[in-house]
Amino acid sequence: TKPIHPEEILHTINLAIAKKGELKDNEQPQDSQTKKSQKTQDASKEYVVGTSGRIKQVHQLMDLVAETDMTVVVLGESGTGKEVAAKSIHQSSKRKEGPFVAVDCGALPRELAGSELFGHKKGAFTGALKDKRGHFEQASGGTLFLDEIGNLTYENQVKLLRVLQERKVRKLGDEKDIDVDVRVIAATNEDLKKQVQEGEFREDLYFRINEFKIELPSLKERRSDIMNYAHFFLNEANHELDKTIEGFSDKAEQKLLAYHWPGNLREMKNMIRRATLLCQSDKIGETEFPEEVLNPSMIEVEDADDGTLDLTDLKSVVERAEKKAILSVLQKTAYNKSRTADILKIDRKTLYNKINAYDIDLKP
Repeated sequence: TKPIHPEEILHTINLAIAKKGELKDNEQPQDSQTKKSQKTQDASKEYVVGTSGRIKQVHQLMDLVAETDMTVVVLGESGTGKEVAAKSIHQSSKRKEGPFVAVDCGALPRELAGSELFGHKKGAFTGALKDKRGHFEQASGGTLFLDEIGNLTYENQVKLLRVLQERKVRKLGDEKDIDVDVRVIAATNEDLKKQVQEGEFREDLYFRINEFKIELPSLKERRSDIMNYAHFFLNEANHELDKTIEGFSDKAEQKLLAYHWPGNLREMKNMIRRATLLCQSDKIGETEFPEEVLNPSMIEVEDADDGTLDLTDLKSVVERAEKKAILSVLQKTAYNKSRTADILKIDRKTLYNKINAYDIDLKP
């Protein structure tokens, strides 16, 4: 992206060279296993516990389900950290010594998805020159993370359902089944219920993977955590780039807190790493941020209590209105949740979910 910064280009080239070196090293079995183990150990440190009530609840659920072998589905917008959450669950489970295999179902070629997931025998199709172990076999004894599971074809959804039910896989071109001991964690940023209704996702598979559901909130839903993550990513960037930047200027913090973060944590991590590379002082200033952070495209919405409020989309407007309505009724009913639910014409479970989602303080 213009303007081009030589330091950023050089850093990207060096990362590519280092990645190529890693791929060569992986040809050696012992080194490959060592690197894989180290990478999995490092993954357990990637997830930062925020301070908002919503994210604390998420971590409680992750700790609770980690001790089981239940199939988990992780929901959330792009960049909210679904794979990192899956790694964290794996690292807290009894399978932590086993492999963690991540698969982006959206990136699997349609004609090769079955081979990639379940493996194939030599000669099973044109180009199958030797036997191949699928992702399920590779993950046996550990955890298989299926990202964007809604992109699987109907045929592969049928095969996946069979694997989850019977814990056996059959390679393409084979006549016998192979036992696999795999814990599956699936993730998507799509509405699977809607896909089921539209016939794009099997209903029986949906109920099978939905043994335990975890919803990751977007970054704009937990603004109190923004600076926690910013400092965490800064520490990571300092270590990676051999820098000693201490923090952010006041104006830089204001920009971080005001931005709407459509790319969530992934966007923040990349942006702060870039800012760290460009920074020439002891603190990151606003000049190191890209244009979209300095001048975000926002709309002004009239608010009866606050005058004007910067919001980014209709969903934000609706969420703010809901939160205000719930707070207003709670106050009028002396925080009686049953009466509040009756007045709002919703059930108590829905009310509790919204109270947690909007981090509403129930203390009068």
